Amino acid sequence: MAEVLEAKERIDDLLFIAQNLIKILEQENKALTEGRNNVVQDLLEQKIKLSRAYEIRVLGMDQPDQDYSEVDPILMEKIKDLSLRLQELVEINANELKINIEVGKRYMNVVASSLKAATPSAGTYGARGIPEQDAHVNKAKMSSFSIDENL
Repeated sequence: MAEVLEAKERIDDLLFIAQNLIKILEQENKALTEGRNNVVQDLLEQKIKLSRAYEIRVLGMDQPDQDYSEVDPILMEKIKDLSLRLQELVEINANELKINIEVGKRYMNVVASSLKAATPSAGTYGARGIPEQDAHVNKAKMSSFSIDENL
């Protein structure tokens, strides 16, 4: 009888953890989609703790001394449904995180490129005493003029 209570307690724990983990993942996925990284950061610690607790409970279910035959079949079906929902949310979460990481990398590359292009340098000076970079810009603005002395 003690095994049945332990199995029921394990299922109850798993239900509680799975429901809370689903809430966290839904919030995090929404925050990732909306670009609210501060919310993602705030949820991180709780997500890690719930994920570890869930993993421990699930691994404990595979023990051969656990008898789930006395557990209400409706609870077992609910666990399966929650597990499928969790799997779906984890896949979405992984994709959203991957996208956000890629966006962050691209943003940093653009910023780095902009900074490199905007970095002033001593450069060289042209014949008119204008820095070479400015000389190219000024040459484009000036029109050329030549005199043909043979006419």
